[in-house]
Amino acid sequence: MQLKRILPFAVLAGCLCWSSQLSGLKFIPIYEALTIKAQKNSPPHIAFEEVVESERISEEWARLAKIKPATLAVEKTSSTPLFAKKIEVPEMVLTKRPETLITSSQLEEVNEGAWVEHLPVAQAKRLQEAQRRSEVLNQDWTVPTWSDMAREVLEKSGALATSPSSSNVYVAGTSSSGQISTRPSQASVSIPDRAPQGDLDEHADGSQSFVEEKNLRHYIQGPLEITGGLAVTNEHHIEIRRNDEGVLKELGRVDLRQGLYNIEVEDKNGTVVARLVDKEGKTLGEGSFRLNRVAAANAGTLQGPKLKIEPHPDFAGIVTSAYNPKPNDVAPAQTRATFVKGASEVAVKKDDGLVAMDNVTKGSMTVMRAAAPKHLQTAAIVISGKEFKSQLYPESMIRALQDIVAQQRAQSIDGSPTVIWGKVSLDGKALAGAEVVVESDEALIPVYFNSFMIPDPQLKSTSENGLFAFVNVDPGFHSILATRSSAILGYQNVVVEEGSVAQGDVESTIKTEAVPLRIYDAFTGEARPGLVTMQSLQEDLEVSTGLTTVTLPHVSRLGLMRVQPEGADYVSARYIYNDTDEFIHAPLVHWSWLTSIKSFLRLDDMPSTGFVVGFVPDEDFEVYLAAYDNFDPRQIVYFDMQGRILQNRKGIAGGGFILFNVPEDTHEVVVLGARTRKMYSRVLPVDANSLSVLTFR
Repeated sequence: MQLKRILPFAVLAGCLCWSSQLSGLKFIPIYEALTIKAQKNSPPHIAFEEVVESERISEEWARLAKIKPATLAVEKTSSTPLFAKKIEVPEMVLTKRPETLITSSQLEEVNEGAWVEHLPVAQAKRLQEAQRRSEVLNQDWTVPTWSDMAREVLEKSGALATSPSSSNVYVAGTSSSGQISTRPSQASVSIPDRAPQGDLDEHADGSQSFVEEKNLRHYIQGPLEITGGLAVTNEHHIEIRRNDEGVLKELGRVDLRQGLYNIEVEDKNGTVVARLVDKEGKTLGEGSFRLNRVAAANAGTLQGPKLKIEPHPDFAGIVTSAYNPKPNDVAPAQTRATFVKGASEVAVKKDDGLVAMDNVTKGSMTVMRAAAPKHLQTAAIVISGKEFKSQLYPESMIRALQDIVAQQRAQSIDGSPTVIWGKVSLDGKALAGAEVVVESDEALIPVYFNSFMIPDPQLKSTSENGLFAFVNVDPGFHSILATRSSAILGYQNVVVEEGSVAQGDVESTIKTEAVPLRIYDAFTGEARPGLVTMQSLQEDLEVSTGLTTVTLPHVSRLGLMRVQPEGADYVSARYIYNDTDEFIHAPLVHWSWLTSIKSFLRLDDMPSTGFVVGFVPDEDFEVYLAAYDNFDPRQIVYFDMQGRILQNRKGIAGGGFILFNVPEDTHEVVVLGARTRKMYSRVLPVDANSLSVLTFR
């Protein structure tokens, strides 16, 4: 057996060197690992190999000794009986020569080299074999001790430069409770004062340390509630975990009898997520809260907010009529709604107006279109997990609006109606004094309504009802921005179509959340600098290190972000995000990577088209463009987590896809999970010669 191992001796990084001086204590931190190695041909390493080799031999004999002897048994049958014959075995006598053990006094009396003769027979044979293989007796054993080598390393690092004679070095260790300590061990007696609630363990001895301890653990406890008709049976279980930027970390516990949850976390970053899961792994309900909502404290038990587990989010909301003469009816008769460009059509009951589509993931986006007889179609971008409220407008009402505006502006408005209608609100209440513009077409003039719901050309901002409208808008994807006193109140993205009304309610709130933003190489994970433009921010954001924190309003809506990477290696791209996201990631891709794949597959360039790159980290999948049957399957390319092309026409977890030559339009990119069979969808405006990057998590 060839020897290749190196015997390492390592000291944990984070050692603390201190010395006592007249001016006080001086701390010198050591951030690099202290490692001491012995070569394989050094005497200590040879001795170590000898011990290991002998242990291997003894282990083999110990294994053989544990094997039970086989016993022969003869079944009673009707055959000829067996006769036994008595055999006398002569007496066996075992003798062993007593071994002589050498004492320390005898060892001092023997001459150099004569001590081998005083060894026991077994030890002497081992030494002879070791001498034959590695000549251990001829080696120089006068080597410095481990403490001497450690001191030499510390002196080279400068830790003992001040006063090496009086310095002491302490190694960071972990206690039985999991806490990291850098102070010397001391005898202490701990008397618990009371038992903690919720089966949580408290670890706080109140002692002081020379260095402030980091990574203190937090114990969070709070009430748990299961709502929305969900129930827990023997085939279900509740999973509590901390989710930090898409990475699942610590696992918590649930006490269903007391209705409590508790979890121990290393830091207060990310969110605590609770899921109700059946035996097949399907998520039936989910609830979460951000850890930054927990009261600030260094360590110990913290009171967490109520954690509600609600039915799995889907597209759900209410469709009402802007003008309905029947007070008992919420929606007009024969109202129907579609999702994902007609992939799912749902009938709306006129008494409650409820409409929903299930089997979608949290955070999915789609354009909901609702229509009824004698009403114009209403189109609105909706997000799963947030209940929407959409209105249907009678055709006569929209024609009257167009006629009034045409008379006020002394112009003719012909053709099918293309209208944006919305309301500006602050925390659910209509907001007055807001100025609204269409960022994608600033030439459009807004229409504001007075208290009598009549278009008033004298108004330059919203009245107390917060209503506004735009008429004669070009079809397509548009962005609405509401401001007051040059300050941004909010924004909303809409899809305008001929013969329809685009719902553009602009919501604002005083509640904000700090969200981490990362820019990195999509395949190496290396942080990259870049210039970020977000609809939620008033100014561009320079991210020099690839990581920053942005403060966003807590409003669930589709947002657009553009990242301009530093240098020419990466291509600028558009990203989709939600202001309520727990984190925002912007993976960058090389333009050379895209063009090389396109050249390898011999795909032709097509005018007025763009690229779409998607990443799916959680499960295997398939991707398609909703309601776009003419899209060539050859234009869909799947790749693995290293960016290599897959040939089986399906995506794998951790990889992604490329959509080449996507026509310029507003599309819905849909990913279908192979394990959950749930749908991920994203609404995306595609421009010519542009790159859009999506993440389906």
